[in-house]
Amino acid sequence: MSLSPRAKETIRRAARPHSIVFVIVWLATTVATIVMLANGVRRTGRYETTRTVMHVVYVVALLWHLARAGPSLRDLPQIEPLLLRRRPAVGRWLPVVGVALALALVALFRDGSDLVTLSLPITIVWTLVAYRREIRLRPVLVALALTALAFLGGLLFWQHNFISKTAYVGMLVFMPISFVAGGLLFRHTGLGGSPLHEGRYKKALVHFLWGCLLFVPLGLFNAAGGSPGERITWVNRAWMPFTLWFSALTEETLFRFFFVGLCYLLLRPALRGHPAWAAACAVFFSATFFGLAHGYTLNRFLTTGLLYGLPMAVAFVTRDWERAFSAHYMTNMIPWLMVFLET
Repeated sequence: MSLSPRAKETIRRAARPHSIVFVIVWLATTVATIVMLANGVRRTGRYETTRTVMHVVYVVALLWHLARAGPSLRDLPQIEPLLLRRRPAVGRWLPVVGVALALALVALFRDGSDLVTLSLPITIVWTLVAYRREIRLRPVLVALALTALAFLGGLLFWQHNFISKTAYVGMLVFMPISFVAGGLLFRHTGLGGSPLHEGRYKKALVHFLWGCLLFVPLGLFNAAGGSPGERITWVNRAWMPFTLWFSALTEETLFRFFFVGLCYLLLRPALRGHPAWAAACAVFFSATFFGLAHGYTLNRFLTTGLLYGLPMAVAFVTRDWERAFSAHYMTNMIPWLMVFLET
């Protein structure tokens, strides 16, 4: 029986070196980390070096797979300078200076991440105003529905003082406007995107489920490291770990869907013939910002930023928001599942 062209193409893609290596690394790290968890490795510090090496190897294999198996970034459209169009050279490089200064602020100053975070509402509103004629009702309704899910997912956190009221309300306020603004940026950059934003709901679900499978090791590594903390006794129902998606929804919308798209929009005019470089810079800034926003330490930059935030950002750039969200969701859900099992 002859195979269809689509089946042959699927087999050909699966046989590529980056796909084979990733499957092997995924299986090895998943099995090894599950065995460690079964033997009580959480919060003990045992096999820490081994777990770190496995984590780095998995991230490298994952990034290789995402970069090679995804669409080429070379085909992204050119973007004209946003400022000083009568003086294009200045208009192209002035936003680059702004992005570089923001990155330096985040990297060099303890309160730098807070200052950049406070500036995000201005950039979100600017995006909405600049592209106001392109705003459609469907993405707004989807954004409101996601915000409602985020509200429900964070309710347990707030009730048990796991998150402050200010952070809870603030992220909920950011959620719908950053989702709409992120979709507008995608229309002009072609970077990332979201089937959910486009109304392709079945495709969005499929991508989310595939992403959950792809990023299982991230959740296992996070659980083995002791996340989310000790003496948590309120996760006492089997459904709870699967509904604690607050940070995954809100942070992936802000740090990936909007922030990566904004950085790329600002950098792309200067890097005219190198869209992949503009995307790489946007990804690195997002990962750095994400890591140091969780704590101004070298460990936060290397782990939260590079070993967690970087794969999420690359998943967004090379795939879509659903894959980035599923990566973040699995990173958090599996540790919360371990908390329930321990409780």
